[in-house]
Amino acid sequence: MAKRLIFILNTALLCSAIHRPNFVLFLADDLGIGDVGCFGNDTLRTPNIDRLAATGAKLTHHIAAASVCTPSRAAFLTGRLPIRMGMAGTDRPIMFLLLSSPAGLPTSEITFAQLAKNEGYQIALIGKWHLGMNCEWGDDHCHHPNKYGFDYFYGLPLSNGLDCDPNEARSFGNYLVRMLYGDCHLFEISVALYVGFLALRYFGFFHLQWKTLIIFSLLYWSAMTSPYVLLTNGRRYVCIIMRDGDVVEQPLDISTIAPKMTAEAVKYIEQAQRKNSPFLIEIAYSNPHTALVPAPQFRGASRHGLYGDSVEEMDWSVGVVMATLEKLGLTENTFVYFTSDNGGHRESGHEGGWNGVYKGGKGQGGSEGGIRVPTVMQWPRKIKGGTTVREPTSQMDILPTMAGLIGARLPADRPMDGRDLMPLVEGQTDISPHEFMFHYCGRYLHAVRYRPRQGNTTWKVHYITNKLEPGIEGCRTDVLCMCEGDNKVTHHRPPLLYDVTNDPSEIRPISVQSDAKCGDIIARIEKGVEDHRNSLTEVEDQFKPSNFIPRPWMQPCCNVPFCSCTDDIDLSGLPFSRIEN
Repeated sequence: MAKRLIFILNTALLCSAIHRPNFVLFLADDLGIGDVGCFGNDTLRTPNIDRLAATGAKLTHHIAAASVCTPSRAAFLTGRLPIRMGMAGTDRPIMFLLLSSPAGLPTSEITFAQLAKNEGYQIALIGKWHLGMNCEWGDDHCHHPNKYGFDYFYGLPLSNGLDCDPNEARSFGNYLVRMLYGDCHLFEISVALYVGFLALRYFGFFHLQWKTLIIFSLLYWSAMTSPYVLLTNGRRYVCIIMRDGDVVEQPLDISTIAPKMTAEAVKYIEQAQRKNSPFLIEIAYSNPHTALVPAPQFRGASRHGLYGDSVEEMDWSVGVVMATLEKLGLTENTFVYFTSDNGGHRESGHEGGWNGVYKGGKGQGGSEGGIRVPTVMQWPRKIKGGTTVREPTSQMDILPTMAGLIGARLPADRPMDGRDLMPLVEGQTDISPHEFMFHYCGRYLHAVRYRPRQGNTTWKVHYITNKLEPGIEGCRTDVLCMCEGDNKVTHHRPPLLYDVTNDPSEIRPISVQSDAKCGDIIARIEKGVEDHRNSLTEVEDQFKPSNFIPRPWMQPCCNVPFCSCTDDIDLSGLPFSRIEN
């Protein structure tokens, strides 16, 4: 009898494991919703992403929790708004800029990787992390992906900003060099001061021994030239690739990132399949975030310059991963999700992508173009091909959706902002699980989305909007728009009200005074905001100024003290021959 019971239990567990899906989560970087074929673009080639939409579901009202990368990624992983975990600053910067900083995703947060790991999944993150690295020393790795449930990590612990392209004149380091040594003439001033100092000594205004003079001269010129050395070599300290806890490429060769990520993803999926256990892999591309340096096979392949080349390179990678799933017989029971961390970057012009009909872009807290992102899902066993979901949904929904599919319990000790998507995607309901969605820029509430439980309309109010320059829908004088400031934003009292179901471009604000119903909508939203704010608790601000002071002893470095190494991954097995130039 006991043996029979054990057999039945083992069989039940095996059947449960067989029916639990694998997960492949693709996360693009700064991809505009208008840059994907299935969302209306007919000049950029994205056949593999389009195929996911055709054989699965297209989510046309899918919202990122923030319009910039660091807080958006934190919310995606945890199912919680960034402001709940200190990932929302009061001033710029509102993203992590250094690896030698203690800022990071709080260790008390629970990610979907940890939930899946507790259910027996193999977990990997391939690509961009951007959520911190160390707390006190260069090897404590308190904010490393391995500490948040990912068994394996290969990719960028920070990002691939303009500083990662040595030929990019617009990089932050080169900008400071031009400002200090060009506009401010630091070198000329240094020479003049030094010559004046020597002249004063020569004419006897003070006396210094030669030994003291030599030491002073060395210290002086070190202080005057070290900014130039550090700024022109900044990519060595922020642009690196890690494999688990080891730095394997420093500085990274930005043109090889996507192919290397693709090779690593394919290898991990093949290894997971051989182990015959469910897996979750997040593939977080650096495409098409600037700097734009696609692999040579993609340069000039598109009709839209380097940005288009970068998008098509990413789509190729998606196709390679999907072909691997098909080859291994895993497609039928793999939940595939593709999205972008935020919208296109308007200040980057033709290198920043297109957000379609939606106003604004990256860095603008409540602008639709910065937070409505191109998203598709595929799971042949459950999701009917050709499905379109027009109701408001959120990237924070992935954690509770995943929890429901694998039988994991959601954390009960904290508010969760995500909701299970499957009833909506499978057609069991036709109303969004979200009544309210709150859109922050840093710690400032810029806008709120309201989906009443009756009717078909989604409303949106703006309390704060950015002052945008005509023609670009961005803030030309800034890398990103500011979240606050009298000359940077406009406060609206009463708030601007839009019907984003029928006016997604937000060009026709509705007069609250002329329609009594609108007053009721505003009142209902105000009550929702009050309840939301009552649910917030004080937490440590990860963006406090002290967290952005470099700490050299926390700097990751390979081949000390040179901080120089190259990761020679064999890319010969990748099907570059499929690329049509």
